[in-house]
Amino acid sequence: MSSILTNTTILVVEDDQDTREFLRTLLEDTGANVSTAGSAEAALALYQLNPPDIIGSDMRLGSSDGYAFITAIREYNREYRGFTPVIALTGFVYPGDDDRAIAAGFNAYMSKPFNPEDLISTITRILHEQRHDAA
Repeated sequence: MSSILTNTTILVVEDDQDTREFLRTLLEDTGANVSTAGSAEAALALYQLNPPDIIGSDMRLGSSDGYAFITAIREYNREYRGFTPVIALTGFVYPGDDDRAIAAGFNAYMSKPFNPEDLISTITRILHEQRHDAA
């Protein structure tokens, strides 16, 4: 693939190892630096050590969920006066979930399986909008 996400750090939060590795490979092929976590707890620890440019998070994370995770991220953002965009990724779609995810603080909502190009374009769009808003 191209180097469209070169110099971009992405945190992938996914409890399914195969999906986590697929996303890592997909995003690294675009030039991104990718770190991964298999749980919300591990993701928060990574996030606090080295905040990424953007996060892609599964909504069902074993003993936790994406809503608890986004709440923790947004609290951290308020405390440190930053903002990290987060994309909700889910294999379980229910009516109204997309609106609930956006209201909870996610920047985008994507259901699995998704077209890999759609994920990359969503990441690119969100980062472009964030950089434009910051300018």
